[in-house]
Amino acid sequence: MKKSRKAAKIVKSKVRLIEDKKSMKGKENASALGKIHVKINASLGKMIKASWIHKDMLYVICVNKQILYLTKYFSETYDIPHEKVRVGSMEDLIKEISNHNTRVLISIREGKIIYDPFKFLGSLKINIEKGMMIGTKEVILKKFLLIKDYLKEIENLKRDIFDNIYTSTIEASQTALILGGHSVLIPRLIPEILKKKIGGRKMERTYISYASEIIKMYKAYEHKKIDLPNGKKLDDLTIKAMLFREAVKKLV
Repeated sequence: MKKSRKAAKIVKSKVRLIEDKKSMKGKENASALGKIHVKINASLGKMIKASWIHKDMLYVICVNKQILYLTKYFSETYDIPHEKVRVGSMEDLIKEISNHNTRVLISIREGKIIYDPFKFLGSLKINIEKGMMIGTKEVILKKFLLIKDYLKEIENLKRDIFDNIYTSTIEASQTALILGGHSVLIPRLIPEILKKKIGGRKMERTYISYASEIIKMYKAYEHKKIDLPNGKKLDDLTIKAMLFREAVKKLV
């Protein structure tokens, strides 16, 4: 009897030790996640619309086709348990909030925003804090549709800006070539002809490289090889287009 009781105590002690280790590991994961500095680089930014951290969970909103890839990426890159990474689409988020999912609402209200380029997550957080994300599913859906319309408006504006940058660069390039007695009708050939006929003697190659970058990037976007550049890159291209146009004016 004494031996069996002693054996039982040993088994209980081992079980308790295992449970304690599991508990400690869970706490370490939760603590580690809070300290992780998640970086959203340019390539990730093209796939992700928003991201935030709440307690031991990482939330990511992205385009539908990248859900599985991003779940695996964040789990492996930052050593986060797979079940602690929640990746979904904008439609998934709308559905969760329309269904008054308190877990999601609390995570946005109390969580730390780590990526929100369109500021919709910040606006949503404010609305939740003010108690505005309440009512029927239809009312909440209308609020989200307004956010989606706003995001589409931003994308359309960025597209128009990129078109204007490209068009102005093509016109300035053709002007520079005509002044040098040359003519090129095919846009994709312009960068190479500029380098051969204008670069060095009549214009600094730096300015020609600006025009070349803009034309090649736009053509890559036009043929769907790359996504629409983000706002920061468009600002950079706008400055380069302006500097190139100023350089062309000096040829006149």
